[in-house]
Amino acid sequence: MKNSMKIQIVAPGLMLPLLLATSALSYGQAVPAGVVAVGQSPGSTAPNLSALDGVVHYAISASEVVQYGYYGTGEVSTSTVLSGDIAYNAKSVVKPFSLIFAGGLLLPNGNGQGLTTFQNVGVSQGYVTRNWIFNINDSFSFLPESPTTGLSGVAGVGDIGVVPVTGPVIGPAGGVLSTFGNRVSNYLSGSVERTITRETSVSGSGSYGILHFLDVNGQPSDGLDSSQISGVVALNHRINARSSASVNAVYSTFSYSGPEAGAGTPNFLTKGINVSYQRVLSHTLSFAASAGPQWTTSSDSALIPSTLSVAASASLTYSRRFTNAVLSYTRGVNSGSGVLPGSLSDSISIGVGRSFGRNWAASASGAYTRTSGITELPILTVATPVHEQFDTLFGGLQLNRRISSNLSAYVSYSAQDQSTNYSLGSLNALSGTSQTFGVGITFSPRSTRLGQF
Repeated sequence: MKNSMKIQIVAPGLMLPLLLATSALSYGQAVPAGVVAVGQSPGSTAPNLSALDGVVHYAISASEVVQYGYYGTGEVSTSTVLSGDIAYNAKSVVKPFSLIFAGGLLLPNGNGQGLTTFQNVGVSQGYVTRNWIFNINDSFSFLPESPTTGLSGVAGVGDIGVVPVTGPVIGPAGGVLSTFGNRVSNYLSGSVERTITRETSVSGSGSYGILHFLDVNGQPSDGLDSSQISGVVALNHRINARSSASVNAVYSTFSYSGPEAGAGTPNFLTKGINVSYQRVLSHTLSFAASAGPQWTTSSDSALIPSTLSVAASASLTYSRRFTNAVLSYTRGVNSGSGVLPGSLSDSISIGVGRSFGRNWAASASGAYTRTSGITELPILTVATPVHEQFDTLFGGLQLNRRISSNLSAYVSYSAQDQSTNYSLGSLNALSGTSQTFGVGITFSPRSTRLGQF
């Protein structure tokens, strides 16, 4: 799981295409609620290849992780981590399939912490005909803490990459960093697209996402469980060989459950209309953007009044030889990451990766998010209701060194900082700065075609 860049060292150029393939099949996972990526018109149909013929790669690693300040100011904790990941990308054009799995064990060295596991898996299956495209995706994660950097979202384990396609920080578990323990996040989506003309198509998609916090030592977690359901209808048009555009309507509902969801936690819904555009600027650079109005209403207008905001997303992707980079921005209403009963977030993220010859590779990723609660919180010392606001910043650096054809080593550094304008909110959210250092070694054999087995 912690080895996306380590894989690039042993087999340069493998992991990024796998991640990009998964991204291309994942409708709307990397955009906020109310914003949908531009639909892709079906291309020419190629001969169907064997369903088992494709590229598979796996890696196993052992590492030592040191966290400073995560459990409190001046507190230091260490863990030994055993982990692994596997990526598979089928070559079939008619039935494209992608799988990325990462998981491992955290063995804390003290602090009274027990054995912890973590997993993150993303699966995508498509089916392409002359006039139709069908697709279904599922992204699942089980984490012991709020997700930050890397494919897994666990800092220091060596999986900082440049394309956070299925990373849990994107899904329902992402956003505000909390003090809650184990959490399960799942995002299931499906889509269908129908060609009308050579350049125009219509599409529809639906998704269901949950965020659930597990009990700690038999006691209910303080996390706010949530679920969301979305539906989208879009009209897509291919302008030319480099550009395409889309207009879509989206409807989403958000609901809450669990011991923390009481009368003061109303359900709410959002509706929006978005215009999207994407263009290949050159053979190395591509751009995509989407924006539109977003209306929010709730079951209790006194707590969540009806509002009109803007939902938007934009991304700039660069890829040339040994360098890859992505810069993205998202804005939209979401479930609140288990901390807030609904929130509006603005987020900027960046990822950069580069290989230096056969033996060295470096990568960096980071994000800044400003999250504002949409629920009005009246307090006695303030004459008018207030909204909680969180400023969250995290990022990581990683350097990899190839030792032999199958072995590589890495060192990494990650940091996170979060502050809030509302003192009561810090009871359930991380406050202050923490740092994570990691060092590890990875066994990663050459990529293999399943058809060769």
